[in-house]
Amino acid sequence: MTELVTAQPGFDRRAVEAWFRRRGLPLFVRGDEQGSRLLQRAVPALVFVLVMDPVLTLVTWLLDVPQAELERRMANTAYVFVLLALLVAAVVVPILFGWLVSMWMRALSGPGRWVLARVVLLLNVVVLPVVDWWSGLRDRLWLSLTINVGVTFLMLFFVWAGAGSILAWGLRKAVAELSTVGRMATKALPLLVLVVIFAFFSAEMWQVAEALPRWRLWLVVALFGVLGVLFMAARLDEELKKMIDKVANDKVDDLATVLRDTPLAGAVASGPIDALPLGRRERANVTLVLFVAQLLQILVLTVLVFCVLVALGALAIDGPVIDSWVGDGKSKVSGTLFKIYLPLPAVLVQVSLFLAAFSGLYFAASAATDQHYREAFFEPLLADVRVSLAARQVYLARRGNAS
Repeated sequence: MTELVTAQPGFDRRAVEAWFRRRGLPLFVRGDEQGSRLLQRAVPALVFVLVMDPVLTLVTWLLDVPQAELERRMANTAYVFVLLALLVAAVVVPILFGWLVSMWMRALSGPGRWVLARVVLLLNVVVLPVVDWWSGLRDRLWLSLTINVGVTFLMLFFVWAGAGSILAWGLRKAVAELSTVGRMATKALPLLVLVVIFAFFSAEMWQVAEALPRWRLWLVVALFGVLGVLFMAARLDEELKKMIDKVANDKVDDLATVLRDTPLAGAVASGPIDALPLGRRERANVTLVLFVAQLLQILVLTVLVFCVLVALGALAIDGPVIDSWVGDGKSKVSGTLFKIYLPLPAVLVQVSLFLAAFSGLYFAASAATDQHYREAFFEPLLADVRVSLAARQVYLARRGNAS
């Protein structure tokens, strides 16, 4: 059933819906789009798959040789450089092509987007499998067709669920969090360093960390992560309920103040605005956005603490001291991080990882209970959520869709 949407003064529906998607809230957009529109939105993702598939297939084909032959090839510097170039291309080139096609789609007219979407779909589900089979990259045509059809449906599902918008928002948010390093360093880092500094200079802490195999250390880090997620989940559910109730009781003047810097600023005073309850998908979307935003804060802070502890250990703790704490010769064992060798003692890397993960857990708990942390890091996220919830109310009221 097609809905009639009456135009409202000061309300640009497409601009508002694009604004929701940029904020990682695609499920706030009420869906009245047909399959052709969904396919058009999926074109960048399908182009990503279209470009990445043959490159990854070629890399797999190059590596699918007997071990002795692979070792002989890896001894060839030119072969290694070509393989590395293909691995980089498998990530960079599909993203670049997807972005270029996205820009192209915006420049095309409606019929042009319709044609391009169907051409990309045909290339994915028919042409690419046939080319892979004909060129020998894949042995069975039916298997290649099945895989590509399955991947295409998966991409369409992700686009329908808003995964692309949420992922793009997450990447932009991650970059934005890097700009808050100064705020982290001045407001959160000093107190956290004071909390962990005594453990860092404890011989027992170094002995415990040195005795842990790396896989068990990662299990400890994962346990800290699970505890942090439980802290955040319990708090976020409670805070979101309070925020929903608060926005539901907002008057028109309150909404106008909250939305003054948004595309909905001119639509608030156009008529009555009813508070509509969040659906399950909308609630899950806003909870995910709030959770990811805080998780990124914790990750940035954890990396900062790790760097500070590594620098402090390299400057303040000499090799003989390390040997006296954990055993002779331990200070000369080089540390690794994700299989990359570091010019640091292995036990220093172990201790720094352990205490950095503990600092992340401490920060997650403190953001709920410590007023200093709450005002500096958590309340700005809640203020952002309030803007989104207020915008949703005005959007639904002005769009004329309460379903």
